[in-house]
Amino acid sequence: MSTNIKIQKICEFCGQEFTARTLVTRFCSHKCNSRHYKQVTREGKRQALEKTQIVAENPLHVLRNASQEYFEVSEAATIMRISRRTLYRLISLKKIKKKENALEDSDP
Repeated sequence: MSTNIKIQKICEFCGQEFTARTLVTRFCSHKCNSRHYKQVTREGKRQALEKTQIVAENPLHVLRNASQEYFEVSEAATIMRISRRTLYRLISLKKIKKKENALEDSDP
């Protein structure tokens, strides 16, 4: 579908003015479009890496600031850097002690 529309726009990547033939055109060329895509992808990967580094530091932070006597299974697994399933397996083999729920302990 062709159109006779010609709109002056500014490229979102390089900032140069160009003539667009559609209303949704954002970049002056395929090269600028590709470079913008790569830049967005790199930023996404960098943010994911930063989140991963925060999670990697998180178990030590939880352990240092722990004023509680016991941890939940997910917290303990994170601190020990093992899966929840492995933690349950260690509990069933009685290599790690567990505390029963307070709700189960209190009988009326």
